Amino acid sequence: MTWLNADEGSPPFDAALALRPELRELYAAFYGKLWDDELLPASLLELCRLRVAQLHDCASELAVRHAEAGVSDAQVAALPDWQSSELFDAQERAALQLAEKMPWQHHDLTDGEYAELQEHFGEAGVVALTIGVALFDANCRLRLVFGTEEAAVEAPAPASSQGPIY
Repeated sequence: MTWLNADEGSPPFDAALALRPELRELYAAFYGKLWDDELLPASLLELCRLRVAQLHDCASELAVRHAEAGVSDAQVAALPDWQSSELFDAQERAALQLAEKMPWQHHDLTDGEYAELQEHFGEAGVVALTIGVALFDANCRLRLVFGTEEAAVEAPAPASSQGPIY
């Protein structure tokens, strides 16, 4: 149960953000741009988002699944052991390394790890991925502080600047 008196007709996180509509609009534009630009595969962003949510034990973020992102249930189940799972390719492993360290060990990210990310995604992609993972971390922290209730959502497509923030 949340301590916020938000609109019950909207997804819980979006409703909490909507209590400050001017900030919600800017946040949605910024967050949605990651998905709208298609600079990075939606599946990669979704894997990172879910791994960060697992690290935070954020049930309300884990309850959201982007059906068209192309992430299998087997991959989601394997995320806690992504380093040893054969379900993830080299690009996904590099991105998941960033997602693994961002919430609690961001000072441990090395130049070598960023060089590997740059090989896979280029400079613009690495900037987008770093911002994306930081936003996934922020989303979890906000959900936990707001007390956002867990609401299972299977969104038809990844987040967009034009739609709600599930």
